[in-house]
Amino acid sequence: MNYLILNRRPLATRPYREWIGDDHTIVLITDAGAPSGDETVRSGQLATFDDTITLANYHDSVLVEHAALRLHAEHHFDEIIAMSEFDLLRAGRLRDLLGLPGQSHASAAAFRDKLLMKDLLRAAGVPLASYAAVPDVTSLLRFTEEHGFPVVVKPRRGGGSMGVEVLRDDTGLWEYAGRAEGLGGDDESPLLVETYVEHELLHIDGLVVDGDVKLLWPSSQGTSTCLGMLEGHMLHSAMLDGNDPLLDPLRKLTLAALEALPTPATAIVHAEVFGTRDGLVFNEIACRMAGGRIEEQLELGYGTNLPELYVRALTGAHLPDMPEQPKTIAGLALFPPRAGKLLAIPTECHIPGVTGFTVNAEPGTRLQHAHASVDNYASALAVGTSRDEVEQVIAELKTWVESETVIELDAATGTDPVIARATAPERPQR
Repeated sequence: MNYLILNRRPLATRPYREWIGDDHTIVLITDAGAPSGDETVRSGQLATFDDTITLANYHDSVLVEHAALRLHAEHHFDEIIAMSEFDLLRAGRLRDLLGLPGQSHASAAAFRDKLLMKDLLRAAGVPLASYAAVPDVTSLLRFTEEHGFPVVVKPRRGGGSMGVEVLRDDTGLWEYAGRAEGLGGDDESPLLVETYVEHELLHIDGLVVDGDVKLLWPSSQGTSTCLGMLEGHMLHSAMLDGNDPLLDPLRKLTLAALEALPTPATAIVHAEVFGTRDGLVFNEIACRMAGGRIEEQLELGYGTNLPELYVRALTGAHLPDMPEQPKTIAGLALFPPRAGKLLAIPTECHIPGVTGFTVNAEPGTRLQHAHASVDNYASALAVGTSRDEVEQVIAELKTWVESETVIELDAATGTDPVIARATAPERPQR
């Protein structure tokens, strides 16, 4: 078989040759930043492919399509593999053009365009918050007149909570409209508005192979939110316990969403559901691996790598049986930056239950506010025998990281420059 891979992720985390096997032709078109910066390591990574194209302007360049068509004429691809959210539509268009199997453009659009997605979900009876397209500012005004404040505005094809904002009154609405692109023109803005719902955010991650659900497990972000992370608050997640009363309702709701959408026979899925006082409200679902170390969280819980299983499934390889529930409860924590100069940061964590503590900035670095819900200056994974235990570990981690991190905040943030630091508290009893 001949495979074309469209890739953005670091190749260190995507050993495609190992996953697919030596008896196949594998051609790679990748972002130039994906291979290692070490020339020796980089050469070894690229040598595993039969042909490679690296592009510095990969994200929105037509050179990707141009290279794909040229290489197809030479290699006659049987399958296109693309796992990034921002490659799904591109891969779907190429499959349609070349007559290849896999997720079509129409299927990818139903998962990428939040308006199209919600229309399909609503028609199938999946519970949603009230929503509407926002092609112009009058549409936004009409929605707030009908539903009131607060409301959430977001790009229809966004990702990582980029561009998502909460509007709480008319003043905030007009301030937002004055800087949002397209709300006053004739070309129509690609935005969506929804009523804001007080919630606990739950995410459900899994794998479907040939229409059969191999894995589907919910996790909770508790009181933390993606929007809160954009404001500088830690985001965390912990898997639900096997006896959690929300387990089956969340999985049933996710399966209903998958049935309502043109879901590929084989797919990684990542859904988000609001847990409210009045019940579960579906937010959205993606046909790709989640970010923010959720991939590693699942690997800790199940002992297997979801992208690897997905790629192996596409090649027709036999997959191991998946356990009915995680072998261990796992969680994660992401610490978003605030605008200012980083003066000190811890580098090693010895808190029991914490693993994979990673620091992404050095003292002296000038930090900026997070622009996406995965931006962080430090992150970690956590394990335990229950959700409660994992959340206690993460709470202890949060106290320690924030007490040992020193950031001189910029005056431009609306706050006088300060140096924030607290004495590390004694370890709480668990």
